[in-house]
Amino acid sequence: MNFEISKRGNPHFSKIHPFLADLIKEVAEDPWEDYPEGSSRLLPPPGTDEELLMDWADHVQPDLRRRFQEDRLLVSHDIGTMKLGKGKHPVWSLEIPEDHVDAWLTTLNALRLAIVTEHGFSEEQLAHKTTPDLSTLHGIALLKVNFYAFLQECLLQGMELGSWNKSGGDENGDALNSD
Repeated sequence: MNFEISKRGNPHFSKIHPFLADLIKEVAEDPWEDYPEGSSRLLPPPGTDEELLMDWADHVQPDLRRRFQEDRLLVSHDIGTMKLGKGKHPVWSLEIPEDHVDAWLTTLNALRLAIVTEHGFSEEQLAHKTTPDLSTLHGIALLKVNFYAFLQECLLQGMELGSWNKSGGDENGDALNSD
């Protein structure tokens, strides 16, 4: 899979293997539905004071949940624009509008946090010191966490390269290869 800044100045993933494309499509899933225990860390209560908890539940939490939902819907729309190439072994591509990057970062982070909490991953597992066993749901979940972190890293790297310059690639016009 490759990552670069498109000529339009947008983050662009290309040569996406079908398996990785399926993982990207899962980013739009609702973490509260898919990871009910894990999603508890997404909007933790601010303390133990009863009045504060009531205000939090009535005013703050619904707004934050609405914002998560709006970001997730934006990401879902972008995923719907993924393009499948032609040929004997077609691969996918995805261009993310520059102004959607924050929604992607928020959605990826929330999903990663929910998966990590749901599966109880250790620091050692998250530090890539062990190889995930892909024959188990636990191992596939760890692969997802790591892959979503990689997507975040690409988007953040693109942001650091100069405000999504319009020439494509990095400040020298070079593509960022991530394979």
